[in-house]
Amino acid sequence: MPDYEQADRCCDLVMKGGITSGILYPPAICRIAERFHLVGIGGTSAGAIAACAAAAAEYRRRHTGRGDGFERLEELPNDLSGEGKLLGLFRPDRTTRKEFKLLRGSLGLNTKGWFAQSWWKTRALWAAFRHKSRLRRIVDNNFGLCSGMAIGNPPKASEIAPLTVWLAEKIDHIAGKDDGRPLTFGDLRNAPKPQALQELECDENQRSIDLRAVTTCVTFGRPLELPFDGNKLFAFDETEWRALFPAYIVDHMIEAAQTIDSPAFQGSGKLPFPVGDAMPVVVAARMSLSFPGLFTMVPLYAVDYEDNKQLKKVWFSDGGITSNLPIHRFDSLFPRWPTLAINLQYTDEEDRPTRSAVDLSKLIYMISERRFGTRDLWNTFDDKNSPLGQMLGFGGAVFRSAQVWHDNSYLKLPGYRDRVVEIWLTKDEGGMNLDMPAEVIRHLIQRGNDAGIMLRDRFAATAPDDPLSWDGHRWVRLRSAMAGLVEYLLKFKCAVDHHSVHERVLEALLENKDAPPTAKFGSNAQHQAAKQTIDDLLAFAARLEALTEVCRASYHNGEHCTRPFCGGPRPRIEIAGRARM
Repeated sequence: MPDYEQADRCCDLVMKGGITSGILYPPAICRIAERFHLVGIGGTSAGAIAACAAAAAEYRRRHTGRGDGFERLEELPNDLSGEGKLLGLFRPDRTTRKEFKLLRGSLGLNTKGWFAQSWWKTRALWAAFRHKSRLRRIVDNNFGLCSGMAIGNPPKASEIAPLTVWLAEKIDHIAGKDDGRPLTFGDLRNAPKPQALQELECDENQRSIDLRAVTTCVTFGRPLELPFDGNKLFAFDETEWRALFPAYIVDHMIEAAQTIDSPAFQGSGKLPFPVGDAMPVVVAARMSLSFPGLFTMVPLYAVDYEDNKQLKKVWFSDGGITSNLPIHRFDSLFPRWPTLAINLQYTDEEDRPTRSAVDLSKLIYMISERRFGTRDLWNTFDDKNSPLGQMLGFGGAVFRSAQVWHDNSYLKLPGYRDRVVEIWLTKDEGGMNLDMPAEVIRHLIQRGNDAGIMLRDRFAATAPDDPLSWDGHRWVRLRSAMAGLVEYLLKFKCAVDHHSVHERVLEALLENKDAPPTAKFGSNAQHQAAKQTIDDLLAFAARLEALTEVCRASYHNGEHCTRPFCGGPRPRIEIAGRARM
């Protein structure tokens, strides 16, 4: 039996989206939790659902000291392995039942056989183009087939509840919440901190359990991170939200909204959207899981300052559209604990992965040597048998590149791939397979369990002198980060020293606290401290620049380099400004 009371380390955990593939996450989470307290937990889409459930289990352990929450979490996949249970989570709304039936047919869920499946696909395409009323019903249903509440199409007493109802109940059940109030981000922030975390803590305001989910604001065309911290940009409509969430969740949102002073929404009939600690955890899960077309988008409202300050609807969809594996979320230059990640990969049965360390019987991969850690993940599309297949593959590769380029760029850096386990799925597993047989689910559960063990043991059981140990990981991260930091500072000094004759030099900009035209310093003390800090940075950069010249001379003379961190791991980390999601 697992012993969750023996955890004596800390870690962060990030999980990729994948619709029904998320059924393999609970056992993986539980194996990791046997040795690690979960501090930062993040994910997208199905990964966000798993992250929310993991946070609930960790919350319960922090309060009770026992693993009851993780035991409840591990039961979830088995609860969904009964006939029709998994499919029941995706129960459509009454107005979109016929369209959902067409989707099931086009995915091969209604019948077996090539001819029958081709007939359903042809029928679905014909219906989409011929009957505009079908598309209108989907658009009117917030651009999706399933709201997660099965509006007008409730399940029978013996059937599983639709996704959002089921998820809200399970999160609170795992967390041990029985007071009729939902688990919130404030509950997670203020959970008791275990000794392992207290020893590493350097910021008393740090969240005890730092849950983060990614959603995509389709209206603004960018990802946003949940919860919205201190951002009073959005409002919600009570009627619309009662069609998307259980009553007690919306009641909590209304109660929280009444404490927010937001003049921009007064008289509009809309309520300020609760931010930060007030947001229920299930809201973050649902806003991250809005798989386009299958699940409805989530509507909020914002002021359009370009159009006479009118209040307009803002749409939120699946976080996987823009950031499907946000592994960067919890990282630092020199980590105090590891950020672990679970990455999902898909393959045809005849196109099994060819990585040198893949266990083909388990379809799990982790790098076995440090040098494998910067190898690219390949999108192959030009080896298909027909021009049509190649063109379709090309289109898929373009879409995937636009979707995950950011995540894949991070995975290529030294000190990233060594803490990621890849779980490979065949065409009949996970994804849009909404009605997987119990045997397939059982295999996925076992795969998640084995992957969790591999990820857990990478930093909890590997000898310190092993290149892939926790010490080896921290050292590679340090070398890589410091090389990037040195390069960044040298570029900063170059920009200060070389300027146009038409612009003021930095010294002139810092002449007094009111000299810059905007973003002025708040006080003379802050101004003087900033000047001193910049002077110190430039002096340090000058020392680095001198060492760089020595490095170049040494290179040409065949001598050993003296530049700090020269020859570090590649590709080199690039330190640059980045917007907070």
